[in-house]
Amino acid sequence: MNPQQVSPQFIRDGEGFSSLPAAEGRWAPGTLAGPAVAGLLAQVLDGAFGEGLVPARWHCDLFRMVRAGHVDVRTRLVRSGRRIRVAEAEIVQNDTTVVRASATFYHRAPQPDGHAWSDPDEPAPAPSNEYRLSMAAGDGDYAPFEGGARWNTPDRKRLWTVGWRVLDGEETTPFARAAMVSDCTNLVTGMGTGGVQTINGDVSMALARAPIGDEIGLEADQHLLVDGVSAASASMFDRHGRFGVCSVTGVATGSAVHGPEKS
Repeated sequence: MNPQQVSPQFIRDGEGFSSLPAAEGRWAPGTLAGPAVAGLLAQVLDGAFGEGLVPARWHCDLFRMVRAGHVDVRTRLVRSGRRIRVAEAEIVQNDTTVVRASATFYHRAPQPDGHAWSDPDEPAPAPSNEYRLSMAAGDGDYAPFEGGARWNTPDRKRLWTVGWRVLDGEETTPFARAAMVSDCTNLVTGMGTGGVQTINGDVSMALARAPIGDEIGLEADQHLLVDGVSAASASMFDRHGRFGVCSVTGVATGSAVHGPEKS
């Protein structure tokens, strides 16, 4: 699948949005995937508050499943100063908030003269941009990701995405595209011998710069799982190198999907 064939996730519908089939997820029928939800909120926040600024931090709490269909997004400017701007957004369905996100934007500043440590090993991008989503395990080559047992290994994972789009007929901002990919952190960190063993209830993304172009990679950095609760992180990269870090927390898949009898 080449970039021109990637389907958008939403279309504008009055003052809100309506989901398209490409936005639907796999956890439960009739619900939306995390990348679609994250991308929509980031696109709205970036368009409303990010002009001329660097989108540096993104956090999204996915505390309820978002139903397919109509989606309302409410935004709020929290702070706008000489160095920083902070804004919030939430998805509302049936008068109930189901997802909440915040974004931090910075004004650009002169580059300092000093030097600090950073990982010298750059993750390898895919050799071509043929597929919407491809994955590699361990030292293996990228292959189209279609799920299945071939990925059920304890090896370190990385993925490569091409041309992900939020809104039909509208340009996806680099920040929104990165936010979409950030929700795949749980995919590269939480997939093991039992498949995807955790489901994330949030995602955070910190960017030193926006991604360049419409290709974005994600490589697992760390995964911890104790008593069914996980904490994980991954690096974001493109063909120009690393540009961001993502982190997620989650819970073991069975408990996350079915839940306890009481909460």
